[in-house]
Amino acid sequence: MANQPDLSMRYTSLFLLILLGLAASLFGQNKYIPDNPYTQWDGVTHRSRYMLLSPADLGPIALPVPDLHQGRIPDRVNWTGLVEFYLGEGDLTYDAMTHFVIPLADSRVGLEFKYVPFEYYRMDSTVSRMRRTASGKAVDGYALGDIYFGTMVQLLKDHEVLPDMAVSMACRTASGTKREDARFTDTPGYYFDFSAGKTFYTGANWFESIRVYGEVGFYVYQTLLDNYPQNDALLYGGGIDCEIGYFFVNQSIRGYNGYMYNGDHPLVYKAEVGFKMGTAGLVIGYEKGIRDFPFDSIKVGFRLDGLIDKGI
Repeated sequence: MANQPDLSMRYTSLFLLILLGLAASLFGQNKYIPDNPYTQWDGVTHRSRYMLLSPADLGPIALPVPDLHQGRIPDRVNWTGLVEFYLGEGDLTYDAMTHFVIPLADSRVGLEFKYVPFEYYRMDSTVSRMRRTASGKAVDGYALGDIYFGTMVQLLKDHEVLPDMAVSMACRTASGTKREDARFTDTPGYYFDFSAGKTFYTGANWFESIRVYGEVGFYVYQTLLDNYPQNDALLYGGGIDCEIGYFFVNQSIRGYNGYMYNGDHPLVYKAEVGFKMGTAGLVIGYEKGIRDFPFDSIKVGFRLDGLIDKGI
């Protein structure tokens, strides 16, 4: 009888050790990332299954953080055209981007379209192997980008006290090419967001106005994993726009947080300076990847506010 407490203690200790061992083995495994294809490929599984689909492990415009909305649909058709230069460690990328916002029904509804018609890239062998490209060697070439299209609905506008409010929904097609070089995912995605913003007018000629805005939403993109076919992320961001004479200055920070923790928490800071020429503007921007977005970029282009005088 005197040995029963000792036996009980021993069995309890053994049980706890087994539990700790199982927990350690579970936490030691990464259930999201498959084995390295260059050393552990089974010869059967398609190599795309071994890719790391996250913004930290792909080209800069494969899974980018969506641009922020400001709670307001423009009164006239807006167009932006940019040439973008991305510089990452072992990765040089440049592309062209075009973006339309088309107001409808007296700007109560808007249509949005964004497209990257081409991307040029050059990766060294280290980055190529880290991103698990098909060759695992230094690669360079051209790719076609994804198409984004969506709609916006104005909930509240020009209220005396409350901010402007809008909701939007956008889809991403699987039109991007060169998945074998880890440039695009070749999978669809979509996001919803609610944005709000308020413009404050100073009454001064040199400093006309300042607009403060924020956004929160839900971002989903497909993966190539059988057990976790999509990543669901919280989308968020905020910014400040200033109108200063012939110039405008914009600053914003935006990001999204996925649930897989495999490089799916990108956070990006962006600053733009523009020179206004009537309804047109020359835009120069800088973008800095803060987390899970290993790129800095410079953007140069034009913005037209009003291809037509009124919404359709």
